[in-house]
Amino acid sequence: MQRQPEWDAVLRGLAPLPVQDGLYLQQEGMTDTYTKWNWEHPSLIGTLGMLPGDGVDAAVMRATVRKVMSQWRWDRCWGWDFPMMAMAAARNGEPAMAVDALLYPSKKCAFTANGLSTGGPFPYFPSNGGLLYAVAMMAAGWDSAPHRNAPGFPKDSTWTVRWEGLKPAP
Repeated sequence: MQRQPEWDAVLRGLAPLPVQDGLYLQQEGMTDTYTKWNWEHPSLIGTLGMLPGDGVDAAVMRATVRKVMSQWRWDRCWGWDFPMMAMAAARNGEPAMAVDALLYPSKKCAFTANGLSTGGPFPYFPSNGGLLYAVAMMAAGWDSAPHRNAPGFPKDSTWTVRWEGLKPAP
């Protein structure tokens, strides 16, 4: 299809990602992101976690990922929070942090013996799908990933990762 000028106008009109003290915020004006709201879904890391990072300042995101991992109240989180943290950590050069995020012992969204995350009596698909996507991305890589096997996993010989048939994430 041909380019649509009205969408270019929308793109030009998007606000920049909100930053305070060298860190991204959940939303513009939410200056208490890391104190009052540090239990909510950490969507501020999603732009270079689940998404490939268009418009993201790499240094600001790297600092944000580290701050979120250290300041978030992970005991109150659930679902896709852990896989998104893992993807953001992996894309920001923190593969050990990525694995820690996936293995966080969440009581709100624990995995059962048959491999499903429930959070209740039924499978909770955002956490199940998020886990699968995060592990696939960490194994196969992403468009700007280091050129090595399993770039989202630590390369310190603590992990042996074998995979096949996956394509890198964008």
